[in-house]
Amino acid sequence: MKDNKRPRILLVSIGMYGQKYLEEATQKDVGGDVAAVVDVAPGLEDQFPVLREKRIPVYRSLEDFYRVDRADLAVISSPIHLHVPMALFCLSQGSHVLCEKPLCLTAEETAHLSAAAKAAGRFLAVGWQLNYDRAVLALKRDILSGRFGAPKRIQCVHAMRRGEKYYARSNWAGKISVDGREVLDSPFMNACAHNFQLMTFLLGGSMESAAEIGSVEGELFRGNPAVENYDIAALRFTGKNGVPFLYYTAHPLKTKNLGQTGLGEFERGTLTWGRGQPFRVVTDTGEEIIYGMDGDTPIMQKLYDAIACARSGGAPLCTPQAGLSHLLCVRMAQALPIQNIDPAHTDALEEGGDRFLCVRGLEETFLKASQAWALPRELGLSL
Repeated sequence: MKDNKRPRILLVSIGMYGQKYLEEATQKDVGGDVAAVVDVAPGLEDQFPVLREKRIPVYRSLEDFYRVDRADLAVISSPIHLHVPMALFCLSQGSHVLCEKPLCLTAEETAHLSAAAKAAGRFLAVGWQLNYDRAVLALKRDILSGRFGAPKRIQCVHAMRRGEKYYARSNWAGKISVDGREVLDSPFMNACAHNFQLMTFLLGGSMESAAEIGSVEGELFRGNPAVENYDIAALRFTGKNGVPFLYYTAHPLKTKNLGQTGLGEFERGTLTWGRGQPFRVVTDTGEEIIYGMDGDTPIMQKLYDAIACARSGGAPLCTPQAGLSHLLCVRMAQALPIQNIDPAHTDALEEGGDRFLCVRGLEETFLKASQAWALPRELGLSL
């Protein structure tokens, strides 16, 4: 745009995570205005009265909207397997795009989407919210400058309990594919993906890129027999520069949240971070550097940055390349065998009108393995 006009925003799918974008854009001044919503769900005006109050039209398809209107920025929060065709269509209609993660499921799709954005002269940003966090960006600049020396190893424990309601919310939750299209949904792919993507982003060779990964070792388990894909993962990836990336994630927990607990070791410093904790580096000289608390930057900063860039002609740092390493790691992990947990080793927990299956000893296994920078089997631990 490169002018003072307020960008017109199209919200694509507002039934799940997209509701957050609707709330943010209608309850606050985000620097742009919601022009319309595209969603196939019936009765949205009753579910979200703000649509009627602010006279925001609802269209059943992207084609219906673009046939009669235009948007400077399309924000896509649709099911995973619809991201690629929707992003391509919005770009072809002259809109910048902010798409929720994961953007796509193959390296070929990543390249195709990047080329389409370039050809359209529009940006394609991805909603990896930690990549918009000001503390993360300041930390990455210091890592890239060599302030702490070369990275040696990095890990994170990030697991969240999920129950029957979580898997019943859509036709793709926990699935490997839907209607012949891959979704590869798992805690590593989706709900607990952010901190692994963060690790690769922090160790990327530029502000826009993520670290390249060469190989994987790991253990995948299915604790909930109703889930098609795995719901427990202990993974060790090795970067092409030899740096190990360890990640422990799961859904069938007794604990509501396990982690986030991150640890990175560098030649001249140690990085720690976690839920409600700052990004903190202690150097080999004893200097302590605090980059800000987790949560200091609003979770919807990605929306504000995308709107500002649509207005100024710039582009957010979080491009498809920022998530490419995570995507490739998801595919590498997916090739590992999945072991079924014996139902005799699970318990049922009912809480808040929901029912959860919980694998006994899972938290303790993850904590022991992470403390040893190991996979459970390497310590003789089993689930």
